[in-house]
Amino acid sequence: MNFTQKVSLVVLAAGLAAGCSSKMLKSPDKVSYSTEPKVLELRGDSVAFVMNLQFGEKFFDKRGTLEATPILNYSGNSVELPAAKFKGESVTEGSGRTVNNATGGKFSQSASIAYKKGMETAELKAKVKVGVKSKTADFPEVKLADGTIITQMLMQSNFRPIASASNFKEVVAQQEATIFFEINRFEVRNSEKKRDELQTLVNFMQKGYEIRQIVVEGYASPDGELQLNDKLADQRAKAANDFVFNALYGKKGLQKDKEKLFDDNFYQEQTATEDWKGLLNAIQNATDVPEKDKVIAIINGAGSSVEKQNELRKLTSSYKVLADKYLPPLRRAKMVVKAVEPVKNDSALFAAAISNPSTLTANEFVKAAEKAGSASQKVAILNKMKETYPADYRSYNNLGVLALQAGNVEEARKMFNEAKSKDENASEVRNNLGIVTALAGDYKQAKEFFAQARNAGQNTDYNTAICAIRLGQWEEANNKLGSAEASFNKALAMVLLKNYSAAERETEKIENKTADVYYLRAIIGARTDNRDMMTTGLTRAIAADAKFREMAKVDAEFIKHWNQDYFKVATR
Repeated sequence: MNFTQKVSLVVLAAGLAAGCSSKMLKSPDKVSYSTEPKVLELRGDSVAFVMNLQFGEKFFDKRGTLEATPILNYSGNSVELPAAKFKGESVTEGSGRTVNNATGGKFSQSASIAYKKGMETAELKAKVKVGVKSKTADFPEVKLADGTIITQMLMQSNFRPIASASNFKEVVAQQEATIFFEINRFEVRNSEKKRDELQTLVNFMQKGYEIRQIVVEGYASPDGELQLNDKLADQRAKAANDFVFNALYGKKGLQKDKEKLFDDNFYQEQTATEDWKGLLNAIQNATDVPEKDKVIAIINGAGSSVEKQNELRKLTSSYKVLADKYLPPLRRAKMVVKAVEPVKNDSALFAAAISNPSTLTANEFVKAAEKAGSASQKVAILNKMKETYPADYRSYNNLGVLALQAGNVEEARKMFNEAKSKDENASEVRNNLGIVTALAGDYKQAKEFFAQARNAGQNTDYNTAICAIRLGQWEEANNKLGSAEASFNKALAMVLLKNYSAAERETEKIENKTADVYYLRAIIGARTDNRDMMTTGLTRAIAADAKFREMAKVDAEFIKHWNQDYFKVATR
């Protein structure tokens, strides 16, 4: 070997040694890793996390590159997520964030993966590959996080359906009649009693309606002495009162109810001593009153009753028309009877709904179903309503509610869609379609149904909150349940938002605590390092429902406790 060859080999060896001497390839300890959160958590349909990498000073070679690829291993499966890429200050090609050699630095990268069953026992690792120029090296795999916490899945799907109301309102009925009296008299003449108007009133009162109020008004015409007219108005009111109560009670054997006469809400008696207003109204549009303008001016004048009468009498021709035609009708008593039509009692409604459905209104059908004692009776009545009133959406909607309560979601869906076809805008149907849509797993579409129902006046906050929990919209769920009564889902939303003290208070408010409530309290205990609360909650949850024993053993909420004796005792 000549001298030139020797020199070349020395130079080549030196070059190779220099190429392999980069500290970056040999210093995995100069990189630290962490994730937020430390235990992965399901939110909505995804598991999201932030991977943090920190490089030490003088670590990152100016010619170097580094790729950290997160890998989620779960239940025999492995999912590789997009790598976080970095490069040195001298590297001009390829993608990645530049790392300063002198200072190093801390970098973060967000990642998300669609949740699949089995990920609750997942392990997140990072595969790290480094390179300097043409040389590469694989750093040891790094464990980043365990997981996944799936506490949002504890959400209770106890949606609240809305049945259609009967809209059953009392049918108000009212009848009026007027008794006319002779001048200066207050006796009810037989000829008056026989008039059709009074007979109609009598017949109305004897229909069996529930009389709610009687108003009697006695009047006197504005002629004659004021004192006499005052007495006449009062006597005429009493005469009308006697007529009404004789007709109502005398023939019905209801004498004992005459005590209602002393109830001001039931019986009202009013008098108008001299009905100047009535006279004015009567002649306002009259064409047969001579000097009508003067007559009206006198009536509207500020003089006393006697002065007005004297002035009118001076208008001889005018007063004769008033006395013959317009004053007699003012000597009267008006009777107003207010009542409500009788309604069928529950037993009558039930009987008619099954055996004689054509006699019931749609409202009566719905009311009958409301009053029915069993679900089977309700179904039978509503099916009859569906046959009798096929265009009324309420029978379909309420049958859907009953199917939902019985756990038959598909039948409920069918009925709600039928109801929607009968009335596109029925707000309670929108709510109920939201429920079956949510139960099918489409929580986003379900929320849209609930929003439509809410805009139409229904309270759908609770149902909306359930969907919000499942969609990872925990703040919205918490807001929707803010003023609601204590419930598991309300406490769950607080736990998901890490408001543990409020969640603990909420669970304490829940009466008749179920296994779910105790399990949630165990989670609160685990998250707040309250071992007693955790173990007590687990013990009571498992005692109430054994399924929580195995659930707790794989629930990442308790991951740091799995190997501890106190945990094993609580879950034995």
